[in-house]
Amino acid sequence: MDDVDVAQESEFFFREVALHKALTLPVEEPLEIDGVRCCLGCKMRIPTRRLRVKPDAVRCVQCQEREERGFRDVRCDLGD
Repeated sequence: MDDVDVAQESEFFFREVALHKALTLPVEEPLEIDGVRCCLGCKMRIPTRRLRVKPDAVRCVQCQEREERGFRDVRCDLGD
């Protein structure tokens, strides 16, 4: 097995792991408070601009970035 084969095997493995993880993540339900979509992270209202771009958003941009980086317990203080 040469370096190219090892690299291809590694790429395949990591792709399969990522795909499995993506398919097994729970679907997150939006949080609504008094009819307003709020962030699952900080509980603040999700800005209208974000909802126009991503209507199914369940987090504000800052909390989504933290979620994707793995900092799930960090809160932000974000307004519109």
